[in-house]
Amino acid sequence: MLKRFSSQSLSFLALLVLPLAVMAQGKADFKKPMEVESSHEQFDIKNNKLVLTDNVIIRQGTLLIKADRLEASASESGEQADTFIAEGSPATYTQTLENGNEISAQANKITYFQTEQRLELSGDAKISQGTSSSSGDTIVYDLAEQTISASSSDTDNGRVITIFTPKTKDDKNDNENP
Repeated sequence: MLKRFSSQSLSFLALLVLPLAVMAQGKADFKKPMEVESSHEQFDIKNNKLVLTDNVIIRQGTLLIKADRLEASASESGEQADTFIAEGSPATYTQTLENGNEISAQANKITYFQTEQRLELSGDAKISQGTSSSSGDTIVYDLAEQTISASSSDTDNGRVITIFTPKTKDDKNDNENP
């Protein structure tokens, strides 16, 4: 019985976590095996819900997600998970894209809506690529359209902050003269 449950659990886990690969643009990563680690796993077969807690780490190629807790659930009609909620202080996501640039994000809560191909960061959210970054209460990253929308609440005069760090002439000269 335990062997059968473990086999079912691993199969379900693979179906749940595989759509996370769509979250970034590094196609080579998605051909690599995915490894999920945590200190504790609870699988609710009846409700199609998997909860991983305590030092959750997901690796697939250069893709790396770290969280205190990850919940993956499927809709009533779906066979695989379509909503993934990673929570932490903060939960983080990083990946090296095929062009060599790294994209990283962090928030108290990262929700991935697989069917909509949308990543929603909430609670002290920040996303960055290269030397530019955006931060706010909520950031929505549309993976299909490759657009980012950030907003902040009206409490405490919340504002969205975007930082662009320009290259200076000295930066260019430093690269030419090692």
